[in-house]
Amino acid sequence: NGTSLLVQARDAGDLLHAAQIGVRLLDGPLALALDPVPGQPGSYDGRLQISDTRLRNMPAIAALLDGISLVGILDQMNGPGIYFSDVEADFRLSDDQVVLRRGSAVGPSMGVSMDGYLDLARGRLDLQGVLSPIYFLNGIGQLVSRRGEGLIGFNFTLRGAMSDPQVGVNPLSAFTPGMFRDIFRRPPPRTSR
Repeated sequence: NGTSLLVQARDAGDLLHAAQIGVRLLDGPLALALDPVPGQPGSYDGRLQISDTRLRNMPAIAALLDGISLVGILDQMNGPGIYFSDVEADFRLSDDQVVLRRGSAVGPSMGVSMDGYLDLARGRLDLQGVLSPIYFLNGIGQLVSRRGEGLIGFNFTLRGAMSDPQVGVNPLSAFTPGMFRDIFRRPPPRTSR
């Protein structure tokens, strides 16, 4: 159905910086696989894996952490960065958008799950997810919820311009056990396979 692409890098941060992608990571091996979608020229199903990386200086994520009042994690992000042992994403890439079907990042200080849409043509995003603090203790909730979500987690949204998205946090979702948290969000995007 066309040409598949496999990209591997020893340093995800350097690769994303060279590609002028606005995610600020430090270190971490990266593997990205893109497979053409049958009958949809220019569309690819992608899988991304990054391990042992640190996230730094991301204004949207900083605003999200500030909205949840996680001062210690916010300090890490502005300092050495928030450590994630494992980052994964499953998505569909086309000329004008990315449909993130499922994304997660887990580390000892937090776990994050995310899905939604990135409008590349207009530079806008519409993402939703759950941020679970103190993931090394809280991660037991993953047994009954999505990857990256703990027993206690905050539903969030990131919407608007990619350069300055509006952050929304639902504080009531923290009191909802992981398996029932979906009542606070729309279903994840689906694409034809």
